[in-house]
Amino acid sequence: MTDPLAPIGDGHTELSEEDRQGLIPSYISTRGELNEAEQRNIVRATATRRPPTPGELLDDQYLRALHKAMFDEVWRWAGQYRRRETNIGIEPARIPSEVRSLTDDARSWIEHETYDRDELCVRFHHRLVAIHPFPNGNGRHGRIAADYLIAALGRDRFSWGAGLGVTTEELRVRYLKALHLAGHEIEALVAFARS
Repeated sequence: MTDPLAPIGDGHTELSEEDRQGLIPSYISTRGELNEAEQRNIVRATATRRPPTPGELLDDQYLRALHKAMFDEVWRWAGQYRRRETNIGIEPARIPSEVRSLTDDARSWIEHETYDRDELCVRFHHRLVAIHPFPNGNGRHGRIAADYLIAALGRDRFSWGAGLGVTTEELRVRYLKALHLAGHEIEALVAFARS
């Protein structure tokens, strides 16, 4: 599974000491090497993982295990909720209860057919990314979780803008804009996910 929004950037940019905290491979010293190692880890994790049922996916333990599988060869903290404040996301102490609330809500949305399937999965993605449960990899984790959920509900996985024919940088700008708007206008993010 290739993520059209996978981080790129200047592959020669040196990682700071703070950026290296929890890093497992000792050879990684640049942003490019880190991105490549993370992408290899994600490809391995998603290639060998059996797609979950909605009941399996909508569980905070499964979501943590998915993050761990995606990043366990790169980061010691893979699968662990963040413990520090960031400029994105909620307070760390609220993460476990907010993730459980999200999974409960999504189960209810499915049971009561509150939203069509695409909107339901994109709402799930948006809230998961807004919670920002992990120190890194939240967007990639949220997109894969949403892809697993939509597939479990019988629809094709999202393309996340891969069909737009624009550069990765432009794609990321469009994604972030749609993600920002989704707090009050979910349609733009649903359209982006299917574009």
